[in-house]
This record gives sequence, C-alpha cells and structure tokens, in this order.
Amino acid sequence: MPAGYSSRCKVCNSQHRVQIEKWAKEDGLSARVISAKLKEEYGEEISYKSIWQHLNEHFDVKAEVREQYRKSQEQYQKVVEKRLSDLEMLDATIADNYELSQATTAWLKDLIEKRRKIPLSLVQLREKLQSEMRQAIKQKLELTGDDPLNNVADALRLLWSDDDVDAESEGVAK
Repeated sequence: MPAGYSSRCKVCNSQHRVQIEKWAKEDGLSARVISAKLKEEYGEEISYKSIWQHLNEHFDVKAEVREQYRKSQEQYQKVVEKRLSDLEMLDATIADNYELSQATTAWLKDLIEKRRKIPLSLVQLREKLQSEMRQAIKQKLELTGDDPLNNVADALRLLWSDDDVDAESEGVAK
C-alpha cells in the first residue's frame, strides 16, 4: 500500500483531503460515513468507493497503525504506572495505619492492665485507624482485581454464559 498522490484521485485533489484523512485516522470513520459527512459539512460529493480507494492506495495505513499502536502502548503504560503508584500509596497507608493501630492497641492494653481511665479519643483513634486500613485493603484488592465481589461477578458471568449455552443446545431461545 504505497502512500502518495495521484492526479486522478478525487480525494488527493480535494481541498478537504486533510479533513477526510483525519476522519479516517483519528475518528475511525468508514468511507461511507466520511462520504456522507463530506457532503453534509462541505457540500463536496466524493463517493465512498473513491474515498476507500484513496485510503487504500494513497494513505499510509500501515504507518497509521504503527502510530496508533505506539500511542496506545504509551497510554497503557501511563495507566499501569498510575495503578502502581496508587497501589504503592495504599501499601504505605496500610503500613502506617497498622503501625499506629498496634501502638494504640498496646497503649490501651497497658491502660486496661493498670486499671486506668481509658480516653475515648484513644479508642476512637484506634477504630478510625482500623477502618482506614480495611478501606485501603479493599481498594487495593479492587485495583488488583482480587476483591471478593469481582470474583462473585466473574462466577455469575460464567454461570450465565453456561446457561445461555445450555439453553441454545436445548433449542430454547433466551
């Protein structure tokens, strides 16, 4: 598929060539949709067959595929790095809260053994730390896809897809 120009190609000679290629490249529109949009927005009539032929003969599709693949890999890497950053932050939060919770628990045990008055704020602090730890653990499990609800949803999806297959094999339409 050579990229280039042809003096006989209607798209190559159109003043809207850049827009036509942008619609194909960035918006992923089909030749039929591009043809209709071109007529609607600019009043220019180029058949979808001419647009299709231009995209196949004069537009470097392979280069576009490579470029879009590179962009998708970059985007994928950004998402992975963000998730890793979130997981590392949650790990730090869990570790900090665990350490503080252990310290408040030890302090509470000491106060109980010495039969001293237990400050309500200390009890509330311990409860808050443990609640935040549970929440951070839950978020971590959700980010990694290991949360129980995700597992239940996967199991239900599997069961429902089995039911669909069973129904189809019995000739029953769902």
